[in-house]
Amino acid sequence: MLENFTEIEAKDILSQTKEYKKSGYRFAAMTCEHTGENFELTYHFDLNYELKNLRAVVDGKEPIDSISTVYPSAFLIENEFQDLYGLVFQGLIIDYKGNLYLTPDGPTTPMMKDKK
Repeated sequence: MLENFTEIEAKDILSQTKEYKKSGYRFAAMTCEHTGENFELTYHFDLNYELKNLRAVVDGKEPIDSISTVYPSAFLIENEFQDLYGLVFQGLIIDYKGNLYLTPDGPTTPMMKDKK
């Protein structure tokens, strides 16, 4: 379990990310864990080798605000999670709409045990 993380509401992801950017943090990574009916999204930020992590629990039914407008590199992992988990990120700077890795006639949400 991460000791240096903050639980936030999904609606606060973008505003908190903007605060980290203002403080000089870089976006390092993002992880997703399917926990049954929900998903735990953990955003990882670094400043001088100090990691801070934001975690939001989402249901996967509502769109999630993209942080790619703040950290452009996030568009890749957010598109990946759209492909693999069926999540939807709104406001992506580049949106592959579920086809970053997957083809339109290929499998859908391969990381989901129970397909949506």
